[in-house]
Amino acid sequence: MTADAPAAAAEPATRRPLMGEETSEVHDPGPGQPGGRPEDAGGGESPAPSGSLARAGARGALWQGLAQTISKAIVLVTAIVLARLLSPQEYGLIALALVLLSYTETLADAGVAQALVYLPRSAETARAALLLCLLSGVALATALAVAAPALASAFGHSDVTPLIHVLALSVLASSLGAVPDALLRRALQFQRLTVAAVVRAVATGAVTLGLLLTGHGALSLAVGTVAGSLGYTLACWLLVRERVSWALWRVRREELAAALRFGGPVAGSSLLARLIFDIDYLIVGALLGAQALGYYTLAFRLPELIIINVFFVLSTVLFPLYSRARAEHRRLQRGYLISMQIQSLYGVTAGIGLAVVAPVVVPLVFGDQWSGAVVPLILLSLYAAARSLGVGANDVYKALGRPALSVSVGFCRLLVLLPVLVVATRWGITGVAAAQVAVALLFAVGMQAVAARVMRIRPAELLRATAPAAECGLVLAGVGGLIHLLPLHPLTGAILTIVAGVGSVYTVLRLRHPALLSHLTRLGRR
Repeated sequence: MTADAPAAAAEPATRRPLMGEETSEVHDPGPGQPGGRPEDAGGGESPAPSGSLARAGARGALWQGLAQTISKAIVLVTAIVLARLLSPQEYGLIALALVLLSYTETLADAGVAQALVYLPRSAETARAALLLCLLSGVALATALAVAAPALASAFGHSDVTPLIHVLALSVLASSLGAVPDALLRRALQFQRLTVAAVVRAVATGAVTLGLLLTGHGALSLAVGTVAGSLGYTLACWLLVRERVSWALWRVRREELAAALRFGGPVAGSSLLARLIFDIDYLIVGALLGAQALGYYTLAFRLPELIIINVFFVLSTVLFPLYSRARAEHRRLQRGYLISMQIQSLYGVTAGIGLAVVAPVVVPLVFGDQWSGAVVPLILLSLYAAARSLGVGANDVYKALGRPALSVSVGFCRLLVLLPVLVVATRWGITGVAAAQVAVALLFAVGMQAVAARVMRIRPAELLRATAPAAECGLVLAGVGGLIHLLPLHPLTGAILTIVAGVGSVYTVLRLRHPALLSHLTRLGRR
């Protein structure tokens, strides 16, 4: 669960076109249509040379990573202050309200924003997407506000109602920002998106902490979230270069249909992904209560900030890159295997490392009242590591024009996850966290199997891609276990574990996978 909307990235503004002005762009036929060109399959862009795409990917990841680093640092500070000033039960109420918001925001753009990345560039398509986003945002914000008392009653927490009423405004703001966000991503303008993401983080943090320190309690984060969404939307519109017409009455039916044909399955896939990602919060909140949800939410916070959000950053970069490269099959295969190798290496090592230092981090950072979150944090760190083995598959499904695959896989995952988590509540939040690890491992294998079949990649190639992560993870776990046996002060032990862990991972890469280490070095230089 994320307390803030997905982050994004950006670049200093030059001369911007006025909103509402028409463009003189000629609508190109799509790929596979009469007159269509192969390069149109990548959103109207010509295929870039391999080196330029690699550099674009590295720059995009850098700027998105910078946005995440700044914004998540602010989020982390806010979370620490919230944890020290609020009780676990109040913290749980905020978490529940934000989970309910996240489902609505997932549908706020009806999936059409990602259609702008995939479809051929067209002023008409952008205008149709804007109309759909606006209608969807108004409808969902209204529905969320009206249903707030019923939703709060269903979970047995009437105190959530005013939080949902405030957060409904965030849905509308997010829907209005979806089109400029997508246009910036399609143009690979990640520097500009960095600016927008930092604006959101600063607005969210400043408003939340200001209200929190003046005694507004749980309402502080709700109002801060709305302020952040408004700031992000405004920044995106100011930074986007392309002209988007607000003459929404001129949208034609065929343009709406084209956007919905791609956007519908994407929206369904995104909703399923969100439901899968947050279903544990709903189950814990409904069956174990707000206090248990508070502990569970805090335990999830660090793996989310340090690991899972990194995958979001890479996903926002990889989807447009995969879309541009899909006409060259072998190039797409190589790119996918390399990205999988890097993401699994980071996810597994960071997850195991966080699990090793968890007993020290929780009381030191959040306070002794949160000791009940230690064991769930260890397990959820391993869950994040397991997720890293399956990331990237959904981006390939979408880039190849098959977003319905994500819906099918997600639906199967939900059918498995829901009953498993309900049964796991017998053992409290520890049981829920352990069940998450098991299901994540199972579906990491399944998602990669489907991706391998779609791209015609041999299973042996996938195994080789994850080998560095497995080796580094095992060594890191061994080093952390040995340090725990030493009679050290907890803080000293944590610092030593981090330093020794980084050194051991570097040593394994240097001795066992020098080519990967060299590639990472070159990528960093780019």
